Amino acid sequence: MMQFKLARPIRPVDAVAHALRRSILSGEAKAGSFLPPERELAEALKVSRLTLRAALARLEAEGLVQPKQGEGVLVLHITMGANLSILPYLVDETAEPDPSLIRSFLELRRAVAVEALALAAARISKRSLRKIESLVELQLNECSDEEYGERDLAISRALLEASENVAMLLLLNSVEAAYRARPDLMHALGADRTRSRAGYALMLHILRTKDAAMAREKVPPLLEAIDEEALKALRRAKLNSVSKTIGRRRR
Repeated sequence: MMQFKLARPIRPVDAVAHALRRSILSGEAKAGSFLPPERELAEALKVSRLTLRAALARLEAEGLVQPKQGEGVLVLHITMGANLSILPYLVDETAEPDPSLIRSFLELRRAVAVEALALAAARISKRSLRKIESLVELQLNECSDEEYGERDLAISRALLEASENVAMLLLLNSVEAAYRARPDLMHALGADRTRSRAGYALMLHILRTKDAAMAREKVPPLLEAIDEEALKALRRAKLNSVSKTIGRRRR
């Protein structure tokens, strides 16, 4: 029987959805298999069957499971059924995600940023440009990692608004949620502030000159370098955390 760990303190339906979702995303509940029968699952989770059904309905909406009449609840492969609403859970800092997931997330971030900048270069209004310029000016001041990360998100949102692409703005909502689920990643992305600020300067130049071609040519390598530095910062933080844990155990 699979073991499920409930997160507390949250509503029972949230706790059940979290436990089942984590089991699926970790691979404990394998794609193509069926979850245990409803009665058995409710007893294992110590919740009512009504609460369990509500949690399963949520996972079905996320594309993680599919009820099969007369068979049970089928676990779907995330790349076949899931949608972007699960992105924050994939990179949740309480779990140990596959490094390839973090890389995939960063690749998505780069692709959206480059295309949004190219679109904004062609469509941006004077008012939107002034807003972005003001945010970038604030970003040049000394501030905490948290403030820097939050302002970076604000700049990203202002840029996407300037691109006039609603679909990209909706995508940004999922990306923002993933950032907030993993604050260490958001902090790591601001680790190389010199290169990050160079990126802001390049962005403003592209917007002012309305050079979409430059966005697609010059920005990708810069963002890739920033992301590589972020991955190094994450690895350093992980090693420091492990060292501290070992040190406490030896005392």
